[in-house]
Amino acid sequence: MPKITKVTVHAGHNKNGKIACGASDYIDESKEARIICKKVIRLLKRNGVKAYNCTVNNGTSQSDVLKKICRKCNARDRQLDISIHFNAADHSRADGKTKGVEALLYKNDGIKAEIAKRMCEQISRIGFTNRGIKVRTDLSVLKNTTKPAILIEVCFVDDQDDAKLYKANKDAVAKAIAKAILNAA
Repeated sequence: MPKITKVTVHAGHNKNGKIACGASDYIDESKEARIICKKVIRLLKRNGVKAYNCTVNNGTSQSDVLKKICRKCNARDRQLDISIHFNAADHSRADGKTKGVEALLYKNDGIKAEIAKRMCEQISRIGFTNRGIKVRTDLSVLKNTTKPAILIEVCFVDDQDDAKLYKANKDAVAKAIAKAILNAA
């Protein structure tokens, strides 16, 4: 497996307060994805990886945000695209269980599958349920970027246990994502 030396990382939605800004409940996806994105980029750069922030803050619609993200990613010389997201399902109170982390891929193969698996494993070590890899062929960032892409759903914004664990472990989440990329060699 080749060592990853160049990546793009982006928060997967528009800026908070604009159209297509993501889910919000106990956690605000737009805000938190940007925090994790910046932390991951900082960690990767400290470890010699060229990491480019391809976050979009000025989309006029959901499709415009996605097109701009893909265009920014595809304009960079890189080996991998990482899209930071937070999942949502049903508002739930604390029950002592997290809904957890999952990684979405266009196709479950190659280096992206190895890194996605490690991301889920690393984040689950913090205490999140490991929901594993899911194949999604309908997601723009996964099908319209020209390099392997991983969409990581860190945890659920609408699960009180996920939110509590995440808020206490933001740095650990960013380190888990970075570690999965850095250990690709």
